[in-house]
Amino acid sequence: MTAPVGANVGLYVDLVARVAVGDIIETQTGRRYGVLAVRVQMRGKHAGRQHLRCVVVEPDTDRKIVATQNGDGIDIAEVPTRIHRIRWYSRGRGRR
Repeated sequence: MTAPVGANVGLYVDLVARVAVGDIIETQTGRRYGVLAVRVQMRGKHAGRQHLRCVVVEPDTDRKIVATQNGDGIDIAEVPTRIHRIRWYSRGRGRR
């Protein structure tokens, strides 16, 4: 089942590039996820794997919103973000 836009989901990725909070993960179908938290697995069979908490975003999202506090109030700006393109790999028969 596909999660709707705005849903929080967990993903893990085996990328060489480090993913940061605020980055976008894009699948080969064009679905995009905004990264909320990153944890890197340090031990075990999949050491280096990045475990992500993400929110499903609109397919055309390519900027993140940054709010900063200043003396007069809050400044809100859109800033470009990195997009990491991934592809799913098949699971074993036992996981379906």
